[in-house]
Amino acid sequence: MGTPEFALPSLEALAGSKHKAVGVISAPPKPAGRGLEVKSSAVERRALELGLEVRTPEKLKDPGFLGWLRDLNPDVAAVVAFRYLPREVFSLPRKGSVNLHASLLPKYRGAAPINWAIYHGERKTGVTTFLLDDRVDTGAILTQRDCLIGADETAGELGQKLSRLGAELLLETLDGLEGGTLMPVPQSETGASQAPKLKKEDLFICWDKPVVQVHNQIRAFSPAPGAWSKLGGDIVKIYKSRVLSSTSEPAGNAANRPGSWLYFDDKAGLAVQCGEGAVELLELSLEGRKKLTGPEFARGQKRLADTTFESSV
Repeated sequence: MGTPEFALPSLEALAGSKHKAVGVISAPPKPAGRGLEVKSSAVERRALELGLEVRTPEKLKDPGFLGWLRDLNPDVAAVVAFRYLPREVFSLPRKGSVNLHASLLPKYRGAAPINWAIYHGERKTGVTTFLLDDRVDTGAILTQRDCLIGADETAGELGQKLSRLGAELLLETLDGLEGGTLMPVPQSETGASQAPKLKKEDLFICWDKPVVQVHNQIRAFSPAPGAWSKLGGDIVKIYKSRVLSSTSEPAGNAANRPGSWLYFDDKAGLAVQCGEGAVELLELSLEGRKKLTGPEFARGQKRLADTTFESSV
């Protein structure tokens, strides 16, 4: 069971393993992109390419869907980046439903664990497999594997790394369940934290924060949905940045207030003053426009050289 590209390595690993994938469940097709063309999910498309039977139910409690699932008679359900499952679904497989989660539970329970781990400046995260229960991401842990987060790594880059690591861990978990070598361990509430769905206000950059926090926010929401700010009446999305050290900053007005340009140059690029320190903007765009490097943006948007980013929504 899965929907986005994050689940593809797990789907492909299962399809190529000794375990038999008897069916795939994904989200229904929905409008996407500027043209709002109705598109199937990444998981549905890949599953069909692999010759697997797919269902995309609108409602998971639909009697017809539940009947189909019972007829499959699965030993276990592998769940990767899917929606909340009702008890009628997660309790149906004989050995339970195994969820792959992109954090070291009980930290960052919820819909956006990768984003919030980077946002909060974590240097380490990982993947967890656990048995689903009635509450979100609270079931007994089966296996975990950790990995480091790079100082400039974006959510997209970390997500790709964790999706591959998670696929390996999922197969390891299924092997252990089949062989009877795994003992589920109840989750502790000590150190538990939440990773809720992202809201538009979470993405807005407050330039009066220290530069490391601004940099973490930019990379936490890159490439999508993208951290954003207001500049001269325009909405600007920022995708990549770099913390400037005091020795790397070109001559500028150190008294500039947060959100003002430290430099705006078609060769050196762009840098913005923060509450403490300054950040170089490496990749950004006006809303709805293509991404540009700092120098490209400076060349094409000279009208914005004398403007200042706003620090409140």
